[in-house]
Amino acid sequence: MKKRTNFFTDENALRTIDTFRIVYLVTAVFWFLLTEAGRNIYRPFIYANKIDDYGIADSIGNSGGIIVQIFFMLAILNSPRKKVFRIIGFVVVGYILYEIVQPYLPRGVFDWKDIYGTLVGGVIALLYFLFINNIIKNNKVLYRFKK
Repeated sequence: MKKRTNFFTDENALRTIDTFRIVYLVTAVFWFLLTEAGRNIYRPFIYANKIDDYGIADSIGNSGGIIVQIFFMLAILNSPRKKVFRIIGFVVVGYILYEIVQPYLPRGVFDWKDIYGTLVGGVIALLYFLFINNIIKNNKVLYRFKK
């Protein structure tokens, strides 16, 4: 039977539950909780105390949100390693384009800090993915659940 593929995943990968998929989902949930804590605890604290944190509080939604989005997509699509880089690039470029288009949307505001936050979050997601991939592949107990 011929394997069908598309730009982001393979048909067989969509139907497989493996260690990578579980770790991606746990990672997405972890970063979601961390991002929401940043929005609801860190940001108000920084604003209330007038602390200059170099725009981290302003862009925490973008920098954390992109990590959540990337790992959530990886959990859903379960993409092979080569196609993961496409997903990361697609999400980063999508976030940046959305930020550029925001002034033309109702109540939209363009902010350079959000673009920087998106780029930083994309790099963190890429490094975190490489770290996770390396840990799982070098762990014989976890890697045996690949298929």
